[in-house]
Amino acid sequence: MRSCAGIFVLLSFLLIVSCGDNDVSTVDQASETEKEVVVDEDIVTGEEVVTVDDAPVSGTDDEVTDELAVDDQEPVDQTPDETPDETPDDISDDTELPDEEMTEDILMDRVVGRYAHYDIVAYYSDMGLMGVFKNLIISYGFTTFEKENDTLKITDRFCHSEQISNQNFTAIVPDAMTRAIIPDSTFIEIKKDANGDLFLYRPETPTLVGIDYEDPYNNPLPDSIEPDDPRLVDADFDGKPGVTVFIDMFNKMEELYIARREVFAFEASLTESGNIEGIVLDESEQLLIDATNFLLKNQNGEWLQYRGPNGDDYSLSPIILVPIDDSYDCDTLMQERDAFFPPNPTVWED
Repeated sequence: MRSCAGIFVLLSFLLIVSCGDNDVSTVDQASETEKEVVVDEDIVTGEEVVTVDDAPVSGTDDEVTDELAVDDQEPVDQTPDETPDETPDDISDDTELPDEEMTEDILMDRVVGRYAHYDIVAYYSDMGLMGVFKNLIISYGFTTFEKENDTLKITDRFCHSEQISNQNFTAIVPDAMTRAIIPDSTFIEIKKDANGDLFLYRPETPTLVGIDYEDPYNNPLPDSIEPDDPRLVDADFDGKPGVTVFIDMFNKMEELYIARREVFAFEASLTESGNIEGIVLDESEQLLIDATNFLLKNQNGEWLQYRGPNGDDYSLSPIILVPIDDSYDCDTLMQERDAFFPPNPTVWED
């Protein structure tokens, strides 16, 4: 994941270098023995329409009222209900069921698989009068999650890295250097956020690149080193100490030889799309071994991960893992990069 981190120190070097209404029928009383219904309107009873002519009607008032009374009654809909009562056997298999409560075991089972890996680490270096230099280091590769003894193991491997800078120079990191970064596999920790939702935490696994010494988990890089120091390793197999980064400056391609201690972690959540997305936490270190240009040899600017003005904003350092099958290798991943990941951002503004 932090294959791209190897470039951020370069930047510091270059930085210094490059400046319808119905009427109701009424019954009138004509005499005590004879009643006449004075109605020329239609009387609606149920679904039938009955027309009553001006004819004498015999009977008592109560009888007439019982026969013709329609006041205060609502029309009766006699259409049969076409929707029968639903029984369990009638429920379709597509009926949506309540969401399953997420548990650690369920989360692990859902996460298991291979993913295309994309992450960015935003770095900055305060160069005093020269201003603040900024870099976005972008890494591509693969991340695999496997279940092992009721735990979730993660393995990261890197393919390619690139950088975006606010400086007027170009740094090129060969894929050989990026692929030389081989972090130890480790076990994911499953934690809960403030809302009680589960998320994945990948702990740090400090990884040395271009140098080898005991216990890199607890020992940082030396403050300085000579090109012939026996601890140095030609990790990219180009015959030069450490790993080589190319700097295009003053219309000439210069070389920078560096060693790195990659120290990164991430916090991420499983999304509805199946992606795993979150933020990178980076504490990587870089050591300059030598350079082909004397202006680059003594650059010791400290590059730090940018974490917002209050030191708690990691939004400029995202990680996105996209499910992918085993047919992809580094070459095909980069060929189809745009199908998996968003466009790269520009360097942030203060």
